[in-house]
Amino acid sequence: MFQNAQTLDKNLHGALRFQPAADFAFARGLTTAPLAPTEIPEAAEYYPVLFSQSGVLNAIAVLGLRERNVFLNEKNQWTEAYVPVHVRRYPFILGRIGDTDEYLLAADMDAPQFNNKEGELVFTDKAEFNPHFAQVLELLNSYEKNLREGRVVLNELETTGVLVAKDLNFREGNEVHLIGGFRIVDREKVMALDDATLARWVRNGLMSLLELHWASFRHLPKVALASSRPAQVQ
Repeated sequence: MFQNAQTLDKNLHGALRFQPAADFAFARGLTTAPLAPTEIPEAAEYYPVLFSQSGVLNAIAVLGLRERNVFLNEKNQWTEAYVPVHVRRYPFILGRIGDTDEYLLAADMDAPQFNNKEGELVFTDKAEFNPHFAQVLELLNSYEKNLREGRVVLNELETTGVLVAKDLNFREGNEVHLIGGFRIVDREKVMALDDATLARWVRNGLMSLLELHWASFRHLPKVALASSRPAQVQ
């Protein structure tokens, strides 16, 4: 996903049309999805919620291993009730302009939703973004705002040193499954923090998110087991 993201431009994409995808085949190879903190309560009901190992700190939903999303069935339908916003926004994305707080609308030009024959025109005759996609813009702006504001809170995990890189493993019969490449929050390190920090985390909601993070570990065996089985795709 987003392998060929380009800023949308009336002069370049004036004839571009959008046809909603019939399924989630475009997400077949997606194994992680960045989550805004506001998504964690719902996402943690279905997916392991871990944290990125490098780069910008994000909570992430683990969707599979070995380059395969295990939450798609043989008909490329999503199998859980909650679909991360990162997937629902596709193929649209906001591109940040340098270090400013301004963004440009972009999209993956390789997305199957785009063509020049069928669907809604992306731009109107007045070179404006088609009002038909107003909900898309609303979703993108809300997602970006929640990511940005959430990082202010999540960054405390970095500064307090409670995030640790850890390989998670479990045994199924004689086989050991290993999940690595992510970070988790160390519960013992959190409990060792001073009372003022813990009180602040309770007030700003971070502690509630951490409890959901820890509880979501129960989904790890499901993801690892499904990833170890052969894919069945029509």
